[in-house]
Amino acid sequence: MLYDVKEFWKFNMRVGEVKEAERIPRTRKLIKLSVDFGDHTRTIIAGIGDQYTPEDLNGKKMIFVLNLKPKKLSGVVSEGMMVVAEEDDGKVHLITVSKDIPNGTKVW
Repeated sequence: MLYDVKEFWKFNMRVGEVKEAERIPRTRKLIKLSVDFGDHTRTIIAGIGDQYTPEDLNGKKMIFVLNLKPKKLSGVVSEGMMVVAEEDDGKVHLITVSKDIPNGTKVW
């Protein structure tokens, strides 16, 4: 299916830096992230804990989608979504960006 580019522009994607990451108790895959976007910090839940540890994520600058409805996962509200690459077999790759890019920078 093809989409008009106007659909893409609806996403508010920003560079964020993971300041703190921790596993959510009693879950296998969920990691709670505290992400700095320059002018504010958000809690974002990532379902990649079966392939990455919190230590793998701390200090990384990545791309996040910010204008999604908040969603409660295992009792924690997620305020966005991390952008990753996923192979057909389910292997997930982190998409990191240069440390030189300021937190909060718009991605398009």
